[in-house]
Amino acid sequence: MKPVVEKIYQLDWDYPNPFTVSVKVSDNDIDQLGHTNNQVYLDWMMKAAYGHSESLGLSVNDYLSIGVAMVAKRHEINYMSATFLNDDLIIGTWIATNDNRFQSIRKYQIIRTNDQKTTLRAETDWVSLNIDNGKPERMPDEFIRCYQPTIR
Repeated sequence: MKPVVEKIYQLDWDYPNPFTVSVKVSDNDIDQLGHTNNQVYLDWMMKAAYGHSESLGLSVNDYLSIGVAMVAKRHEINYMSATFLNDDLIIGTWIATNDNRFQSIRKYQIIRTNDQKTTLRAETDWVSLNIDNGKPERMPDEFIRCYQPTIR
């Protein structure tokens, strides 16, 4: 997954240098009320998080090989404005904190490109777990090296 080239847009990101993913709201994303379903935003956030991890050198296959993974402990999603069919959106993500032991926080912002409006702000608390037993395990050196905070 490649980051979006933002030279076309002068977007007002909450923090500098986000990893970005672009999406277009499709028919499958729309709920009975005619706007994007709440669950879809979480799917987009995870798409951005996994894409960012891969760009940093850690894929799901790496997690499986190492036997440790960063898994979501808590999501906080703040919906600022609805999105609708055919809206073009850019999801930005940053690693906000990493204790280099067990926990990390990732932030997200979604901007609609046609009016450059922020439609969502969110964050996820991640925890390092042993894949086999599901118990917390200290982050391997690969995680510490790759998951340095990008918000300074």
